[in-house]
Amino acid sequence: MSIALQTISFKDPAGFVIKKEDGYYRYVTQEYAAEFDHLMQSGLYKSLTDQNLLLQHEEIQNIDENKSFYKILLPQQIPLITYPFEWTYSQWQEMALTFIRINEMALQHGMILKDATPYNFVFYQGNCILLDTLSFRFFTNGEPWIAYHQFCEEILSPLALMRYNNILWARLYRSVLTGLPLSFVSKQLPFKTWFNSTCLLHIHWHAKFENTKEKSGTAVGGFSRQKLEILLDLLKKNISKWKQPLVKHSIWDRYYENDIKEKRYLTDKTTTIIKWLSKINPATTIDMGANTGKFSFIAALYSEQVVAIEMDMFCIEEILKESKQKKIKNISTIVADITEPSPGLGWENTEKTALIKRLNADMLMGLALIHHLCISKNLPLAFIAKTLASITSKYAIIEFIPKEDPKVNQMLQNRKDIFKEYTEEKFISSFQQYFTLMEVHACEASARKLFLWEKN
Repeated sequence: MSIALQTISFKDPAGFVIKKEDGYYRYVTQEYAAEFDHLMQSGLYKSLTDQNLLLQHEEIQNIDENKSFYKILLPQQIPLITYPFEWTYSQWQEMALTFIRINEMALQHGMILKDATPYNFVFYQGNCILLDTLSFRFFTNGEPWIAYHQFCEEILSPLALMRYNNILWARLYRSVLTGLPLSFVSKQLPFKTWFNSTCLLHIHWHAKFENTKEKSGTAVGGFSRQKLEILLDLLKKNISKWKQPLVKHSIWDRYYENDIKEKRYLTDKTTTIIKWLSKINPATTIDMGANTGKFSFIAALYSEQVVAIEMDMFCIEEILKESKQKKIKNISTIVADITEPSPGLGWENTEKTALIKRLNADMLMGLALIHHLCISKNLPLAFIAKTLASITSKYAIIEFIPKEDPKVNQMLQNRKDIFKEYTEEKFISSFQQYFTLMEVHACEASARKLFLWEKN
């Protein structure tokens, strides 16, 4: 059977994923038949899916008359895939611990993960889930941990750099999809990490074997199941202790508490947005520039799915923390600067889809956002309107904050005002190229206005 559609995953001889008009399908090759049957029949698949650790799938009728493939699977469809460079520190930590937990469960069924790439995981409905059903292999007593080097390089090293160096390392990993050399990572970590057993053994000491034959995984020798379980348990306990990096909070993570002095404005704004969202009831809402998620959580009451996008990682951490506390499962988060969105990456720039192409909603909210894009980033209103229109298929709620607003005055205080076209009239005319204006609301105790637009 010839696969002419877009291939998403193609490096594993066990199978691959293709994108069709009605969703994503996973093809399992004959070569992986024994491992796949054991995964399904041993109880491992059920145990993992019951605990929301592995993506569920359905087996569909094999339409390949030549039986080139052993199985064709229809996985549970994830509405939004986020990548590791769009995660927070706590998400990286959760992913690392999930990887270890899956390996521990797999060992109990005679299997182990053969891959240790963070790109095999996704966050969905409050859970970190393994996407790659074909990532399991049989475990044999006495064999090396095949995925050990990849784990150290692609999972442990980024986490350590975020913990002990700077959380910005998460975003920097966008430029190296397969991880940085351990010798390089070792030099970036502070001296105190030489006294941390996990960093010492699995990064600093392991880096000395980077260019030797041991790189394939034999740097840790062969393992019995019991010894590997002990190693995984030690990694789990130590990584669990790596709390949030000890750095100061951002200037934005207390924005509503410290920067909005006029409570009447905030109350009126909230009331208006609730009225509009409850009337429309969008399927998916994207909150662009979400801050700590005040309006993302409101949107979650009236939308099936909410995507909160914010460039400040500490703000996203607040959203994740509140979501877990309140058991809110329909909010996804992305750490991203919309003025520098991630491009397509990997082979032919198609392995990892560009951020703008992954964003699709029937409601877009841009609250207290436009003035930052125009004045801080020097973007023309016409450019902003075009980009935001490409993200939503139906509606948009956009807030316009004029120059007389104290916050805009503050932004212009130490720079020349070159923004002659930053006016309400230009804002309206720019968005009218793509939308029809439905309603305008002037917020109380403020010169700010909310605009409800419908896509043309």
